[in-house]
Amino acid sequence: MGKVFDVIGVENMIMDFAVQINRLPKTDGISRVFDYSWGCGGNAGSAIVALARMGARCGMLGTTGCDRFGDFCKEDMARHGVDVSHILQTQGDTTFCICLAEKETQGRSILGKIGNAPSLTPEQVDGEYIASARAIHVALPFSGATRAAIDLARRQGVLVSADAGGPVDYAMDVVKCSDILIMSESFYGALFQDTGYEKNCRSLLAFGPSVAIVTLGSKGCAGADRDGAFTLESFSNAGYEIADTTGAGDVFHGGFLYAWLERYRKPGWNYTLKDCARFASAVSYINCLTLGGRTGIPTLEMVDTFLKTGMVETSQLEERRSFYKTAMFK
Repeated sequence: MGKVFDVIGVENMIMDFAVQINRLPKTDGISRVFDYSWGCGGNAGSAIVALARMGARCGMLGTTGCDRFGDFCKEDMARHGVDVSHILQTQGDTTFCICLAEKETQGRSILGKIGNAPSLTPEQVDGEYIASARAIHVALPFSGATRAAIDLARRQGVLVSADAGGPVDYAMDVVKCSDILIMSESFYGALFQDTGYEKNCRSLLAFGPSVAIVTLGSKGCAGADRDGAFTLESFSNAGYEIADTTGAGDVFHGGFLYAWLERYRKPGWNYTLKDCARFASAVSYINCLTLGGRTGIPTLEMVDTFLKTGMVETSQLEERRSFYKTAMFK
């Protein structure tokens, strides 16, 4: 029996307001605003939108508040063709983040107001829904519902992809429950004290993952699977101006999952692990050309064109930039 979904994300919804400034002001100072954008955020959520934009069949499992932010987040998932039947709107406020992108430094800062809309309970995680996917994609921190979804996935033979985005005191638990483990530099730093990225990623495979990768921002990424290891430079010098790195890691996950599920060792493509990481890096790079964590997520055609020619078709990005600037008020 075929699967209904390629990937289901597990995470509560987050609303973002991205603002591009010249640089963070000092206390009592002022900073110039160049641009702003409304959009949804979240580590798993943005990865799922990246997958959907490239044509993958996706769903989302989690909660959002019964407020305008919650409405918008759910609507935006549906707008991208993501199944929202398992996003439960609960009484309370949706988590809201202000993402500040510095034009001068290309740095990023985030101000967050944690919402009080409750998460799903473990009992509310639908096992049949999880079983209908080829993979689930989860992010930190793990809630009870996240752990329940992982347990159900492993029992059903569904791949578990983990966005290990920051250090937690249960880091090895995250490693052990993952089939595809993609770590931030800070999560990696909680496990290892050296920069032997290839060697250390290879060592994590003994604990369960089939793939272990560490993302290193503008320095690229490194990783390993059971066929070998790789180190890859980023596309940061590909010639386009970086506008905002918000969501860069999130959409890297989405890009990697698409390449892994659709092109890894597949006839006509025969991607290696490094090829999958290069594809994911291209998705991440293109997303960084526009303000906001989701505005610049490319289509499959845009990614393939960039990988072949080094050119980015920016007209679609401008259309989306215009939409997300006013979308909250429509």
